[in-house]
Amino acid sequence: MPPEALSHKLQKLIGNPWDLAHRNLCLNGQRLEVIYLRGLVKEERIDQAVIGPLQDFLATIEGSDQDLFSTDNFLPALRTATEARILQDPKQAAGLLLEGWILIVSNESKFIPALYLPGWTKRPPSEPPGEKALRGPREGFTEDLLENITLIRRWIKDPRLRVEEKTIGKRTKTKILLAFLADLASPELVREVHKRLDAIEVDAVLESGYLEELITDERLTIFPLIQATERSDKVTAALLEGRVAILVDKSPRVLLVPVTINELYQSPEDYYLGYWLGSLLRMIRLIGNNLAILLPGLYVALVQVNPELLPSHLLLNIAGLRENFPFPIVVEVLFVALAVEIFYESALRLPQSVASVGGVVSGIVLGYATVQSGIISSPTLVVMIISTISLYSGPNYDVSIAWRILKYLLILGSALLGVFGLAVTAALILAHTATLQSFGVSYLAPWAPLQPAALSDAPVRKPLWLKKRRLSTYRPQEMRRQGNTRQEDISFRKEDEENK
Repeated sequence: MPPEALSHKLQKLIGNPWDLAHRNLCLNGQRLEVIYLRGLVKEERIDQAVIGPLQDFLATIEGSDQDLFSTDNFLPALRTATEARILQDPKQAAGLLLEGWILIVSNESKFIPALYLPGWTKRPPSEPPGEKALRGPREGFTEDLLENITLIRRWIKDPRLRVEEKTIGKRTKTKILLAFLADLASPELVREVHKRLDAIEVDAVLESGYLEELITDERLTIFPLIQATERSDKVTAALLEGRVAILVDKSPRVLLVPVTINELYQSPEDYYLGYWLGSLLRMIRLIGNNLAILLPGLYVALVQVNPELLPSHLLLNIAGLRENFPFPIVVEVLFVALAVEIFYESALRLPQSVASVGGVVSGIVLGYATVQSGIISSPTLVVMIISTISLYSGPNYDVSIAWRILKYLLILGSALLGVFGLAVTAALILAHTATLQSFGVSYLAPWAPLQPAALSDAPVRKPLWLKKRRLSTYRPQEMRRQGNTRQEDISFRKEDEENK
């Protein structure tokens, strides 16, 4: 097939795109055509990395009657390319063309050499804006798969690190990578991840959130059953615990499975700052989370339904401050909560300079105006400000969204039945979380089922010199983390079997 006919066929297969580039060449008497999509390749390097080596190669086989591109010497001749292949199927060649490969078509060969010389714009690794680090590396994942897996390999220099590729999406053909340590991750877990990914039949995967929703254990819950992060050190720590990482092309957020709700309140710098400070930070997060979700409901229950439970002096002060306010407590609380949600979502989409100044000014002015105009009482405003600030003390944004929604259920339960309604609503939420699992692991582990060994690293941070074994929560194959005696290793495995 002459190069014009093959080029026309390739052009027809991809729909004659505007950005398709052709370069007709005549090297050493051979008619060639170099085809690629502009913007996906480094055009400035084509002469150096493709044309030059190709010309040298053709000079070495001049006069030979063998197929131009069928020799074993052709691929080594193009050693300057990132990757090179030789194809025969035009459809497969067209698919590579859409991924940013360069094709060489010749009238002397039935083979189609494909060279990978990517040249699209890449964002350098930087600190994730939603996961600020107090101490530790300031590098986060980008939208490039190769760069992301390289960040992990810079941490883990172990030949047992496995990276497996999948393609999902009939139209986008998005590349998915699974990363895990072969001697740590449970084989059942790896098989389950493969099974769920293979069952996905969609036309497009634009972000890791697509996979997160499709492979989660329970799609109706508002709790995140898969952990998403942009920090390379957090992914590395998860792999070292026997978990599996799922990387998606064009997405800087890496998915980690399985996960427990306890894991969502931990941060890598807990181990960078020392035992006492790391433990203090974890306790502050737990206290902040409880204040955020329980304080508004408790305030409504005690002031509106069960005022007899408050000290008389405090009750009289609150009643005096609310004497001329027309709305019930629950209306005030819901109004302020809704206003805070609107302010927060608006600040996320405004320029940073405008959001910081506008948020402070509007918060102060609006808060003062609502109190002075008799719409919202000052005790309600104080309670809601404390609740809002406490909500964002945790390091995981996804779980904070879940609690933002459940906070309204607790407020409504308190408004109906007081403290009893608050307790019943909280118990229902706890019962719901007790039924959840993440890839076979209880969402409430290590509290339910109770795992005493793993519990020592849950509410506080366990000292590094005592972390001789990995957590049994994720059922790793190798429990030993630090050097210990054979007798200790046997006792650890015996305890694991009992927990299972």
